[in-house]
Amino acid sequence: MPNGKTHNKINIIVLFLILIGLHSPLCSETLPLEYLSTASITIFSFSFLFGTYYLSPDLDIKSEPFKRWGPFRHIWWPYQKIFGHRGMLHNPLLGPLIIILTVGVVFVAPVVVALGLNAREVPQELLILLFTGIVLSIETHILADAISTKTKRTTTKVKKKLNGSGKKK
Repeated sequence: MPNGKTHNKINIIVLFLILIGLHSPLCSETLPLEYLSTASITIFSFSFLFGTYYLSPDLDIKSEPFKRWGPFRHIWWPYQKIFGHRGMLHNPLLGPLIIILTVGVVFVAPVVVALGLNAREVPQELLILLFTGIVLSIETHILADAISTKTKRTTTKVKKKLNGSGKKK
């Protein structure tokens, strides 16, 4: 499976490809214009990068994303003990949900309450952009792990067959 730096590079390449794709005729014909504005693309990009560097499925080990949380990294400790590496946080459906809910409950909700903000007044477009960027960054990580694992298993099987085929019986 890719190491942390490789995951970061893969995610940056995917973000770059998404940004190029957003300028394609297909996107301009199918996406609402408010999602193609400079502000929307910037919000999406920052949330994708935040997901890449802080909300990686590798929070279930003492990884760089885990360490980046500094004194708050301890909120991820239960996941390390309960799920173990490549457990629930690496599940394509549950992983992003668990990570986003944790950040929402531990950080966002207290700030909203402390500042007396009305969460219902947050524009839906903003929430969609934030969640899409974060979820896509997490899914990119999970997909890279899955492809890497499948490739290694296939390579190992081929090597075993090739090494075994040269032996006399």
